Amino acid sequence: MTRNTSTTIFEAKGDGNSDDQESFQRALDAGPGLLDIPAGHYKIGRTLRIRGGTHLRLHPQATILLADGAARSSSDYLLTNGGPETGDADIVIEGGTWDGNNAGNPRKQGLFDDGYSGAMLHFQNVKGLRLENMRLHNAEAYYARFTQVRDFHVEGIGFSSDLVRNNNDGIHLGGHCENGVIRKIRGLQPGVTGDDMVALNADDALSRTEARGMTCGPIRNIHIEDLAAEGCHSFVRMLSVWSPIENVTVRGVRGSCEVAALNCDAARGCRVALFDEANPPFPDGVGALRNISLSDFHVAKSADNNIALLRLETRMENLVINNFRRRMEEDKSPAQPTLRVRHVTARRLELHPGNVDRTLDFWDCVECFEPEIQRLAINK
Repeated sequence: MTRNTSTTIFEAKGDGNSDDQESFQRALDAGPGLLDIPAGHYKIGRTLRIRGGTHLRLHPQATILLADGAARSSSDYLLTNGGPETGDADIVIEGGTWDGNNAGNPRKQGLFDDGYSGAMLHFQNVKGLRLENMRLHNAEAYYARFTQVRDFHVEGIGFSSDLVRNNNDGIHLGGHCENGVIRKIRGLQPGVTGDDMVALNADDALSRTEARGMTCGPIRNIHIEDLAAEGCHSFVRMLSVWSPIENVTVRGVRGSCEVAALNCDAARGCRVALFDEANPPFPDGVGALRNISLSDFHVAKSADNNIALLRLETRMENLVINNFRRRMEEDKSPAQPTLRVRHVTARRLELHPGNVDRTLDFWDCVECFEPEIQRLAINK
């Protein structure tokens, strides 16, 4: 599976001025195997496309930069997989810095404008994808987004930005993603990521500029572990309206966030509504979360607003949270609850401390202001 690509690689100048896209793409197209990228600053003027069976390994001092004006359409990225229609398998990308140059590749201002989506890395219809030990820098919207991706592993990813933008998700899963591990994810500076650090969006407004190229559908069997940031927007989002999000574990979250450590609001807080509250998709509400387990959170709010750290506003079955601690000594919104549950119908809600054990109707609102939640369980 390995091949010697030194001649091809050294055609790229790596001086930060020349457009090295053609040299890189020739190397990526040369066949499956290992492709080593030496130290350098490589400017890329068109989307790089990586084929199945390729192991792309960057030197720690290698930077891949999206050139000014290189991203103009919804199919433009810094890098994507080569066969989204037919599918790709066994792609590994590791090392280096990937720079989306958002100052030189802005989105249009409207919510539904044609043009660049802002996604820096995009993977669609891939089985067996691995990203590791990468710095993702200056994304215009999503740093790395996945749809129809199966059997994936993402580990050792750090996010940074010179210009933090809205809708700046870190690892963003769309529909039909399953069997994945997301581990050791870091915000490398305060305020990053500018939106959800890890987003599981089984449903979305696909006509929005940032969501073009994604799909709606189930998300299943995802393990998320070891997230850390200071002042990120939110740590984890689970967005379901009609598609299920099932069998998800999240553990080991540290730091602070402006909005929520876990946001399950079914997009009620978004500028584009995904459903009519008066006519929800299901008789008892909206969303389909099943078998969700969270543990070992030590977090605080970094901004004062009216949103709880744990925001649960979605139909759910078998959600359990253990060992959730709020760092009140540095919390910027102490008057807001640690937990708020509403728009949830359940035959049983258990909450400790507080010794709450009760049923829930859709219009009930349960709040907890305790800095430590030892256990929360919601069973439909």
